[in-house]
Amino acid sequence: MKTALIQFKAGHYKIRGTDQSVEGMKFPLIEHFKQGKNGAYVTVDGAAQPGFPERSIRIRIESPQDYEIVDSNFDDVKKNALKKTAKDNETDEQVMDRIGKRFEILDEMTRAAKEGNVRAMIVSGPPGVGKSYGVEEQLNKDSIFDDVSGNSRKFEVVKGAMSAIGLYAKLYKFSNPKNVVVFDDCDSVLLDDLSLNILKAALDTSKKRYISWNTDSRYLDQKVFQIVLSSRVQRSLSPTSNSKTLDPRN
Repeated sequence: MKTALIQFKAGHYKIRGTDQSVEGMKFPLIEHFKQGKNGAYVTVDGAAQPGFPERSIRIRIESPQDYEIVDSNFDDVKKNALKKTAKDNETDEQVMDRIGKRFEILDEMTRAAKEGNVRAMIVSGPPGVGKSYGVEEQLNKDSIFDDVSGNSRKFEVVKGAMSAIGLYAKLYKFSNPKNVVVFDDCDSVLLDDLSLNILKAALDTSKKRYISWNTDSRYLDQKVFQIVLSSRVQRSLSPTSNSKTLDPRN
């Protein structure tokens, strides 16, 4: 896909609360000059310059004269080459800063998920960089008061294999507000159609979500009975039916 490469004569972008000048810098254009509520801006691909977010960003400018098109036939090949050059030219400090920003975002998203402001998130990346550790560390911090007061923690990390019925039971157990279930290297959930349907229902965008298991299951009968007794939570279960409905409120 072809776009344009622009060079800024003036403008700035806020990084960690500090205005960073973009004078003389080149970016692939995403959207031309626009006037917004907080001022004028132009949207570009930030991945073209080291130290900038690897996504579309808005550069604040005063007028369309603050930038010029230097290549109107800027295709994907040129764009990828520019991004590679930007990464190759990164200093060690810039690399550490970029990685640090990613983990700051991960911490913020984890807290948002714990508070129920974010319904779900997917964390991906190379093995061994601290993805799982970062998420678990934030959840552990939020569980300090539960630990002190002797209450059960409101999250669980699931590793290894999990069946569809196991997934349903796990979501049932952690269906209260501000409860979190973390699937870490639990790929079996993504390889089973029934498990995927359960996940889709749990992540539905409606205010109330209901998940039903309408087949007989001795495991589910025993599991749900144990959960109800241990948590002393009232659930609506019909004694004459094998249908059980889960209401994940968080």
